[in-house]
Amino acid sequence: SYARVKTRAEVRGGGRKPWRQKGTGRARHGSIRSPIWRGGGIAHGPRGPTSYFYMLPMKVRVLGLKVALTVKLMQDNLHVVEDLEMPTSDPRYLLELAQHRHWGHSVLLVDVNEFPENISAAARELKTITLIPALGLNVHSLLKHETLVLTLDTVTFLERRLLWHSTRYSPLYPFSKPYRDLPEPPLGG
Repeated sequence: SYARVKTRAEVRGGGRKPWRQKGTGRARHGSIRSPIWRGGGIAHGPRGPTSYFYMLPMKVRVLGLKVALTVKLMQDNLHVVEDLEMPTSDPRYLLELAQHRHWGHSVLLVDVNEFPENISAAARELKTITLIPALGLNVHSLLKHETLVLTLDTVTFLERRLLWHSTRYSPLYPFSKPYRDLPEPPLGG
């Protein structure tokens, strides 16, 4: 938000006392740019570019990623490939491959390892196919693209990472107290 107003120090004018302190019968004032005067400064107005940016908690981000991956799987828009090796760096080859496999209009390719040179060069020329590392995978990118293509290494990586996050906040020990040793009943009783 870029809303900003001037305080009494920033409004033009009002440097001298408008009339003397005593003897006029009028209220005492020190400046004609005081907030109670017309044309004066604003006392508690907006002060300027204000950022409303905040980070969602990690729990919420992980849950969002789980839900987005589940939705992609349920809609049959999640595909798993062995790796992203291509024989050529021609962008048309990559487009024809996406059409042949029915990947839709926009494709998000995710890999844990570095992307091969051929697919990087081919995707650089295309607007509808995007490459993203597994650590940078986010809900916005998943929802923005129609199809998600993961490598086998990425699936293993995401599975380990998301399972670790789901147990991250659970206690190390159960909350219930262990059973106390109950005294044995007396013999012959």
